[in-house]
Formats: sequence, C-alpha cells, structure tokens
Amino acid sequence: MIRFTMMPGQDGDCLLLEYGDDTFVRRILVDGGRAGTYPLIKPVLAGLDGLVDVLVVTHVDQDHILGVLALLNDPERSVEIGDVWFNGFDHLLDAEGFGAQDGEKLTSALLAQKVPWNDAFGGRGAEVGRQLGWFDDGSTMEVLSPDRRQLERLAPVWVKECAAHGLIPGRDPDEPPAVPGFEHFGGAVDVERLAATPFKADTSPTNVTSIGLLFEFEDRRIVLTGDADDRRLVESIRPRAEAAGGRLHVDVLKVAHHGSGRNLSNELLGLLDCDRYLISTSGARHDHPDDIAMSRILRHGGARKEIVFNYRDRAALWDVTSLKNRFGYTVTAPEPDAQDGLVTFEL
Repeated sequence: MIRFTMMPGQDGDCLLLEYGDDTFVRRILVDGGRAGTYPLIKPVLAGLDGLVDVLVVTHVDQDHILGVLALLNDPERSVEIGDVWFNGFDHLLDAEGFGAQDGEKLTSALLAQKVPWNDAFGGRGAEVGRQLGWFDDGSTMEVLSPDRRQLERLAPVWVKECAAHGLIPGRDPDEPPAVPGFEHFGGAVDVERLAATPFKADTSPTNVTSIGLLFEFEDRRIVLTGDADDRRLVESIRPRAEAAGGRLHVDVLKVAHHGSGRNLSNELLGLLDCDRYLISTSGARHDHPDDIAMSRILRHGGARKEIVFNYRDRAALWDVTSLKNRFGYTVTAPEPDAQDGLVTFEL
C-alpha cells in the first residue's frame, strides 16, 4: 500500500506519504505549508495513530516551514515525530555543536524539545552522498539534492534568509513583492513555443538547498523535490536513467517549486518516464504553476500522463479538452464538494 495526500499548503507544500502492508504502516510528512495550513491539517494528523516517522523540512522558505513551526509549537499536537530531516546552519558548514543563529526558530524548537534531528544521517546534513540509515521494511530512500557545495553557499546569507522567511524572533516574514499575473491562454496556448523557451535556472539561495528524495516501495517510485535545483536533480537522476535504458520510470513526480519554469527543464523531463505530475499550490503570491513549466510537461512529459492539482482553480486552467486530447493527459483535482487543497490517491 502506498497512499499519497497533497494537503492545503496554500502557495507552498504540505505532503503526506504513507506506505506499508498488513503488518506495518509508516508515515512521512514533507513540509508544513504556511502557518494557516496547520489548522487545516490537524484532523489529518489526528488520524495517524500518534506518530509521523519522518518529518522532512526541505528548506527554510516560509511557504514550506511556517506550518512546521505551528505543528512543533502546538502543546496539544496529536503526533510524535520519529526523526526530523532539516539542514540547519551547522549542517551548511558540516560542523558539530548546534546552536540557533540569532535564535532561529526551528533550530531552537528542535533543540528545546529534544526532537530527533537528522538521526538518519548520523546527525549530519541531509545531502547527496551522505550515508542514510533507513527502515528495513522493503522500501528505499535516496537523497537527490542538495549537494555540499549548495549547502555551503547558503551559509553566508543564512540569518538574512531566515529573517526574510519569519524564522528570526522579532521579525515577521517579508511579504514577497507582487508578481504580475501570468496570462493563461487556455485552449489557445502555444505549447510548442512555450515548451521550447530556453531554460533559466532558479537562483534563489534557499531553493537550491531543498532536500530532494527518491522513494521506492513495491516497485513504485516517487520523486519529492521541494523547490530543488533542476540541475542538481538532473545530475542525480541521469545515472539512474542511463542504467534503466535512457529514462527512469517514476510513478509520481512532485514538480519542483510549485510548477516554476526555472525549476523544471526539458532535460529533466527527458530522463523520466513519469505517470503522475503533482502541482502543489494555490497560485497565491506567484501565480504558479507558470505556463512555461506546464507546457514543458504537456510537450515532453510523456505520451500519457496524469496531472494532479490540489487546488481547483489551478486545475481549471489546464482542464481543457483540446489540450488534453492533443497532449495525452488527464487532470485530477478536489471534487467540488471536497476541501480545496486536499487530494488523496493510492498507487
């Protein structure tokens, strides 16, 4: 059994992966969305038998981490956490002796509550090439990103970035500047032209440190990306694709950075044979997914594919019969009478 739930992370990510059989169930929570996400997911967490085996905090951006802070600071939280995967300041430098730079809130909470932190990595950074201790249950987990160089580059601006994302006491999160809305063309979109747009990589110092993961269980593969650097993902996936004959079959790809054209290249799509693409965003603040990323998926994401949106209005932009017929895809979104932002499926 593999069950995947996209939860209402607003413009961020909040994802729950559950897997197991008749003898066990494990649960992996990836990010917590914004602070307003936590009240919406409390009923889901209350049904998890009191334990999240692994909580992955992919990086420090507020649309991924503020809901995690709300969870940890809830005195009535319904779940204990087996291990938190999060790269704090000392992990950037591969140093020991943890302390919270300028009182950075997540590090402070983990230390104060004595929550297991990166135990799977021997207390060191979650990064490419680091030995990972995983459950002996027939599943595997591999780290696809970040690498040591990417982590080290964040260190000089760590406090500045943490302050911007609401992690320094006494500082509210910076409100990102308004982004001009993308013009969504519906059935008239020029997919070929947009898909061929030259790739320009994301330069955010925090996004490139996102923890990206490859999970496998019972011959199913799931790629989890946070806001990861496309080039790092390509480098990690290429040898696996070559070993598989050119394209690595994956059942699920969580599209990086909520469907940004700066985090999804045709090169990456060409290395994958993917059944489902997940678009996790309400579209607030940055109007994701953008038309370039979506066009690349339509044009280069395989002859038959499912695109899963966790917000109905994002799905409606691409639930266009002429495009679906031409590019061989289906659209899944919350039902009209269901909670927007919440989608569950099984593999």
